[in-house]
Amino acid sequence: MTLVKVCGMTRPDDVEQAVAAGADMIGFIIVPWSPRAVDVQTAGGLRRLVPRGVEAVGVLVDETVGGAARILEEAGLDRVQVYGPHAEETRELLGERAIVACRRPTDEPGAGDPLLLDRAFGDEPTAAELDAHWREAAALGSAGRRVLLAGALGPANVAEAVRTARPWAVDVARGVEREPGVKDHSKVTAFIRAAREGTTA
Repeated sequence: MTLVKVCGMTRPDDVEQAVAAGADMIGFIIVPWSPRAVDVQTAGGLRRLVPRGVEAVGVLVDETVGGAARILEEAGLDRVQVYGPHAEETRELLGERAIVACRRPTDEPGAGDPLLLDRAFGDEPTAAELDAHWREAAALGSAGRRVLLAGALGPANVAEAVRTARPWAVDVARGVEREPGVKDHSKVTAFIRAAREGTTA
């Protein structure tokens, strides 16, 4: 079954609702310039609302290896999802607790596993570009990689994305929001339901 990560959490009620709706992973963006940013202390507080069996993931950009390891422990996270030049080194230190992010079309997927296959920040891909993105994820999965698929996903297209890519997991933030950092609970529920439907199709 494809897992579901709901990312960009900033509020306790959004965390609790996503967990109740069946999210498998909850993501906190620990990046100061992000409109969905939380600091390490806030992430740690929200993490306490994530029950056993659901993973808490911190998203980091251009963080040092030591910084990533410190944040992982200080916030009590299960994993960190790392963008930037230190991602592969972080994976080497933390193993599967680090998800290496590959932002298409500029980055090449490294050897790390699991791997996040993303689109560029703010990207608005065409239907053909999205299909190509999903098929790239499918090819990586067929090669034995555990792919966390992200980029322009929402309730309307996630079932098709799952059917096409058969990823290990899907990741959503902007696609289930009312505004940056504030989730639309009906969209969160619809996204998770659609992802499950795509898995069983």
